[in-house]
Amino acid sequence: MSLAGEAEALRVELARTASQQARDALRRTHRAVLADVAVGAVAETLPGLHAGERLSRAQKIGLAALLVALTGGVIAEPVGLGVAVNAGFIVFTMAVTLLRGVLLGLSLSADERPAPPPVKEDDLPSVTILCPLYREAAALPNLSGAIAALDYPPEKLDVKLLLEADDEATIAAARALSPPFPLDLVLVPAGGPRTKPKACNHGLWSARGDLLVIYDAEDRPEPCQLRKAAAAFASLPPEVVCLQARLNYYNRRENWVTRLFAIEYALLFDLVLPGLDRIGAPLPLGGTSNIFKRAALIEVGGWDPCNVTEDADLGLRLVHWGYRTRILDSTTFELATSRPVAWLRQRSRWIKGYMQSWAVHARRGPRRGRLRHALTLHLLVGAVIVAALLNPVFWAFYLLWWLGHGDGIAALFPGILAPMAVATLLLGNAFQVWLFMLAPLRRGWDDLVPMALLAPLYWALQSVAGYKAAWQFVTKPHYWEKTEHGAGESAEVVLGRVGAA
Repeated sequence: MSLAGEAEALRVELARTASQQARDALRRTHRAVLADVAVGAVAETLPGLHAGERLSRAQKIGLAALLVALTGGVIAEPVGLGVAVNAGFIVFTMAVTLLRGVLLGLSLSADERPAPPPVKEDDLPSVTILCPLYREAAALPNLSGAIAALDYPPEKLDVKLLLEADDEATIAAARALSPPFPLDLVLVPAGGPRTKPKACNHGLWSARGDLLVIYDAEDRPEPCQLRKAAAAFASLPPEVVCLQARLNYYNRRENWVTRLFAIEYALLFDLVLPGLDRIGAPLPLGGTSNIFKRAALIEVGGWDPCNVTEDADLGLRLVHWGYRTRILDSTTFELATSRPVAWLRQRSRWIKGYMQSWAVHARRGPRRGRLRHALTLHLLVGAVIVAALLNPVFWAFYLLWWLGHGDGIAALFPGILAPMAVATLLLGNAFQVWLFMLAPLRRGWDDLVPMALLAPLYWALQSVAGYKAAWQFVTKPHYWEKTEHGAGESAEVVLGRVGAA
């Protein structure tokens, strides 16, 4: 029997086991199987397309050849090499800007889809809710309250708190809960990699729900979200196996970091991803409020435990099975990190994960939908990496030229390249600032619009995170930097205002 087959038999047995004590005993007895499947299922289902292998053999050879060619170019013809690199970056940036414009147009011109008919109470599918937690004892009461507020029959919920086995404070807080819904505490054993996706895989292989959703510790999903998901799945074609709810922040007005973070999320989830949805391209998922068909998620092996943006990776990987993701018209509000240092830690992890996903999925595209897969992979995921690493370089070129030190720089931008570079830099950034103004307007957050003028500062911070991510991609690719939330208002304070969001 395959690893996944053995784990599926255990999952069925766990799903039938009613008591926490009996489930714990089963998990202890079969801990080797659970540990193996949590780490190895992805590699078994789609060999070669996982982040446990940072670069494939072919990629290592290609990278070595590229470095040799670049070194030779620097020695033999440095100006010509610089011109070629600049031309490539300008064309790439123009393609990214064009794609964003197309996605924006599709999102703004889309007719509002009628809501699908609700599913009858007796026909509602069971739902497993996975809550991966680490050092989150203080957040547990709010999380329990948010789940209790969901408008869904409690008897059809299978709520699993995924807890690291050595996180004694969170385990104690979880055991003290008395929620109005079934609760299963899943202790994730020690061992590498210590990541959110590995914890989620432990939850997946004991899930009993027909659907499965992830909520983070500080999440506050709209109460109707699961009913909307059930209705959407009932009306969509069978190849749609994942729904991505929109994400934003309930503490968005706390300081300048949270304001810009909220604008960025409004742009991504309200305008960019719906545009990708319209053209049938894969969606790089957000880290929470993804609602899956559980059977399909098991079929693809769950999450890549070595990828620190397992969500984006999974959105790209589903396409290899012919599966699709759609946007769900429901919002989950989260607690944005409000300290620049904490933001940098989180953002560097995200960009490192994008580097992992880019490296993995550049190895082999899906048999069908290659062009749309490439659009998402290179012009969305790849663009984040390229912009973070190269934007400071081109701004430095522009500032040196503007300050009158451009004699050497001019040689790198001969002929039409010079006006193209200036237009790409200035008009491209102006377009992005305009998008940062449009996104909050679409949600009625008029007071956030002036913050768009600070977007260049936000992107400068993103470049700092990008260089940190590149260093960690080389030195510790699977290290998960935990996000520490809230230096200002606490979740308890701002949660009371979610209703006004």
